[in-house]
Amino acid sequence: MLKQDRSGPITRPSFARRLLWTIAGVLILAPLVYMGAAVVLGAIPLNRAWQPANEGVTVWLTTNGVHAGLAMPARHPQMDWTRLFPPVHNAHAGDVDDAEYVTIGWGDRAFYLDVPRWRDLTTSTALKAIAGRDAAAMHVEYGPAPEHDPTARRLTLTPAAYARLVAFVRQSVTVDDTGTAVWIPGHHYDINDAFYEANGRYSLFVTCNQWTRNALAASGVRVPVWSPFDKALFWQLRGEASR
Repeated sequence: MLKQDRSGPITRPSFARRLLWTIAGVLILAPLVYMGAAVVLGAIPLNRAWQPANEGVTVWLTTNGVHAGLAMPARHPQMDWTRLFPPVHNAHAGDVDDAEYVTIGWGDRAFYLDVPRWRDLTTSTALKAIAGRDAAAMHVEYGPAPEHDPTARRLTLTPAAYARLVAFVRQSVTVDDTGTAVWIPGHHYDINDAFYEANGRYSLFVTCNQWTRNALAASGVRVPVWSPFDKALFWQLRGEASR
């Protein structure tokens, strides 16, 4: 008996199908590669030999669980932040006139202003932030030193190191002809904070936490090579938790 010949032309996946599989692969792999890079580069230190100064200026690395920031003396001989960020811009300026510290963070403008709560986040806002299509803003909050915050890291900098930190932060601020930060009115998280226009653009690679990392790196503090999330910043300074 003759066997039936089942041979024939070999069908190949259509171009559209292959394209869909490629896109699906990228969508799955890209976040994994991003997270893996964050873990690996977050574990590699820069300024490995840094040690806190015995005497100097006390600053703090802070976080709200997502965004890392820097708390610095509100008024200091090297820098009076109240001149750059006037407390009159706060909802209740009188409540911050005697504030000891100012906490500064940098991030995507639309994210800061339009997403006060996570439930306010929209797909368009997230995509614009990821793509770096929006301007940046700074969040400035006056208050006491975060010495009772268990998540904060106390860092004592030499005057020279603090001067470099100040210079980095000032370069990130958009100022007017008088040298005052350009205020964004009508936006607050609380009664003791305000928002200002900032230089630079937020992206997947330059996040709010990476900005904080860059500021500390400029001052010579031990930081990770890359820190899109706040966890690596604190891990590199884990020895400071008990100081």
